[in-house]
Amino acid sequence: MSLFDLFQWLPEKTSAALLASARTRKVAAGGIIYEQGGEGDEMFRLVSGSIRLSVMNADGRDLLYLFFSPGDCFGTSSVVDGEPRPQTAEAFDTVELQVFDRATIDRLRTDHPQINDALLRLLSRHMRLLSDYYAGALLDEGEYRLAQRLVEMADGFGVPTERGILLPTRISQSELAAMVGIARQTANRILKSFQDRGWITSAGNSMMITRLDQLRTAAKQGAHIHDFEAASPDRSVRNQG
Repeated sequence: MSLFDLFQWLPEKTSAALLASARTRKVAAGGIIYEQGGEGDEMFRLVSGSIRLSVMNADGRDLLYLFFSPGDCFGTSSVVDGEPRPQTAEAFDTVELQVFDRATIDRLRTDHPQINDALLRLLSRHMRLLSDYYAGALLDEGEYRLAQRLVEMADGFGVPTERGILLPTRISQSELAAMVGIARQTANRILKSFQDRGWITSAGNSMMITRLDQLRTAAKQGAHIHDFEAASPDRSVRNQG
């Protein structure tokens, strides 16, 4: 179950009402769902594919913030507070989205007050994630931060195989470096170290995690305060999406 799925906190009746209001949108790889600084009157739930969330500095430098995987809801803050989009959301590969507009959400929040609590929980979870990333950037070694991101990707969209966990979404060393705030050369050195230890290996153009347990151990040595637990499966409607 996705840790960032709004529906995990909703009762079945409310989930059904919200799903009935959704529109489906497909976006090709590289397509922009929304841009940093733009107006936001829609929130999204990812059905398939992966989303690249990033922040662009005025000098053109790009900080890769997060990858969203199926079940994750995003674009929530602008729908709630009416402020501009804080990041850019891009389709990393072909994606299918469920789209919820602000007017519909506002109406359903009145008819189904449970949505208000679910939105608070989702925003709180994103806030805790940001706090963790900030603490990690100041306190953790690059090795721990990179291990955390690989574990997150394995949990989010990794595919179990006989050899290990395959990350089917190809992520470059530059993107991995941007995700943890280190130089590409440093990321290359750390990844080589992981490979030498037998934790990861190449799988064509992708990466295979062969010792997820060891990566988890390394990840837990960092800040990593967002070790959330999802709600019980019977309250989730993810499979209905």
